[in-house]
Amino acid sequence: MLTTRAMLGIDLRITAVKIVEIEKAASGYAVKKWGAAEVPADLLDKPAQLAVAKADLLRRLVGKNKIKTREAVVVVAGNLTVVKLFSLPEMPPAEAADAVKWKFAEELPFPIEEALISYYPLPKAAGAEKTDYLAACISRKLYQETDQLVKKAGLRLAGITVLPDAIHELYRAQISRPEEKITSIVYMGKRSTNISIFRRGAFEFNRELAIGGETITQAMSGLLVSPEGRVEVSPADAERIKVEHGVPVDLENFPHLEKIPLVQLQAMVRPALEKIQSEIARTFEYYKGLTGEGAVNKIILTGGSALTPHLKEFLSAGLGIPIETPEPLPGLNPRLSAATGAALTGAEPLNLVPEEVKFRWKALQQQLLAKPLVPAGALVGLLALVYLLFWYYDSNLNRELNKINKRLEDYKPQLTQLQIYQSIAQEKQRKAQTLKVYGEDRGLIPIVFRKISRIIPANITINSLNLTREEVRIFGSSFLQNEAPEASLSHFVLELSESGLFADVKLVEAVKNDEYNVQTFNFEILAKLNKK
Repeated sequence: MLTTRAMLGIDLRITAVKIVEIEKAASGYAVKKWGAAEVPADLLDKPAQLAVAKADLLRRLVGKNKIKTREAVVVVAGNLTVVKLFSLPEMPPAEAADAVKWKFAEELPFPIEEALISYYPLPKAAGAEKTDYLAACISRKLYQETDQLVKKAGLRLAGITVLPDAIHELYRAQISRPEEKITSIVYMGKRSTNISIFRRGAFEFNRELAIGGETITQAMSGLLVSPEGRVEVSPADAERIKVEHGVPVDLENFPHLEKIPLVQLQAMVRPALEKIQSEIARTFEYYKGLTGEGAVNKIILTGGSALTPHLKEFLSAGLGIPIETPEPLPGLNPRLSAATGAALTGAEPLNLVPEEVKFRWKALQQQLLAKPLVPAGALVGLLALVYLLFWYYDSNLNRELNKINKRLEDYKPQLTQLQIYQSIAQEKQRKAQTLKVYGEDRGLIPIVFRKISRIIPANITINSLNLTREEVRIFGSSFLQNEAPEASLSHFVLELSESGLFADVKLVEAVKNDEYNVQTFNFEILAKLNKK
């Protein structure tokens, strides 16, 4: 809970940089200033360049929006971040800290010695024998990268938190009402969806999905055929349609789009929508089986995708659960909910910065209070001595840096030659890996054929099938038989997506065929082979 007058919340996850300045107002806290910017897409797979770009964007946002507050809480996510709920018997704090540490050691993708852990106990139910702890863990490497990035923007890192903790703080009032037994907060961003479940306001479960708003955009892009001719819907066009008009669920009330056949657009996007809905439903079922609790009775949808028209209604109808998009703060954009929640935590009670950084000022304060005050003259002398020491070390560092720079200039020809040798070695390694992958892929071909033959609906025929080492293109026809041909296509694409053999399945084209007596669609499906 934030106790200072102002705080910055920063969201650096995945594709964008978002910053929010929170300031205390008469009725609580309010958003004073904010900024957001997208990271260039071509840098997302280049970690070193991505960090530099994010630092530059953050610095520009601070300057452009004239943000004065300098202390910031950053919300993090990714494979170097783990969030868990641990139930432990009653024990002293020191033993609880060790127990949480070794429970994390069983699940971390990095050594426990490199872990930074923070946790706090949740309210204990009456008669419960164990205490639940909300615990989070990041790697020290992630902390160092985040700290350096924030410093380059001229800010000070006051704390690091995780998404479930940030959104819990932001929507605390909405999930803590007596009538709300089990509530899920679904944060759907551009490339990921985070599902957190809370029971009577207390954290219970969290899951991260690698799907988001971009999944819908990609599904809506492709080649369509209308009476006026072939229409290519680019990703930029699909994003514009999604933002302005939403997803084409109810065609009767969906606005007419010039030259774009809405039936085909709906058939293309529906498998993506059903996949998102299916993953959320599977998460709820897993939680129910894990905890023995009842069903989720309300969903709060936030993140950038909460702004997509008709998405909330589609998910609510399919899941059978009411979905809300409340405003915890007046006029708050859902895209900023993670950053805003991070600021509201005030770096408490969950804070993943190292202990020596978190409590250094308290330790210094205790040392000063434990000693009698020194005379003013002695204090001035002490400060002068400290200044001289810093000057001395600074001079030495500059001399060493000059020596290092000179040596680097001397070694530059050798380094250039070494880079050439390294490039040759990497090229040989890449060719060897390619040959290995090709040998593994050949064994996958009969498995793909068998799987497709088992899941294809009875009213769909395959006219041709093109198979490469990377993908499968399926050409065929879908006939009206017991259900509409576009519905059968949607189910076929969904079955392919959930088969585990394909990393991405997309309905490229669906064209009505009038040569038959029954309603028929000719189609083309592109499925990327799953190398895992």
